[in-house]
Amino acid sequence: MTDAFAAEFEDLFRATYRAAVRRVRDKRERLSPETTTLLDHLAAAGPLTAGELSRCLDRAPSTLTEMVDHLVDKGLLTRDRDPADARRSLIWLTDTGQAALLESRNVLDLDILAAAGAGLAPEQRQALIDHFRAFVAHLKGTRP
Repeated sequence: MTDAFAAEFEDLFRATYRAAVRRVRDKRERLSPETTTLLDHLAAAGPLTAGELSRCLDRAPSTLTEMVDHLVDKGLLTRDRDPADARRSLIWLTDTGQAALLESRNVLDLDILAAAGAGLAPEQRQALIDHFRAFVAHLKGTRP
């Protein structure tokens, strides 16, 4: 038998997701899985040469160069001279690339959540966050 709390929470969670899911109206604005992987790798590893990035992502250098050129043109990546060896360039995320990567990870639309939160009193917003944070901590402690 399902606990009433669990059933109601699940209903409210589904309603929250349906009301606030992040929708991308123009699919061209969404980062492809391959682009997200590339940006994620750079964010974790730091600046890399094209050869290093090619090996890390197991992509042919020509394929990787084409991807990087496209992302440089979009302002998501930059090539900077390696201070240790001026013959090499390091590929790194621009501020725009870092913001795009963070935004691509959002499941819910932050503007919708902010507007809904604005309808609550400040102390209600804080209580919701405090209770939700405590609930998530309990979830982490109960998972096998």
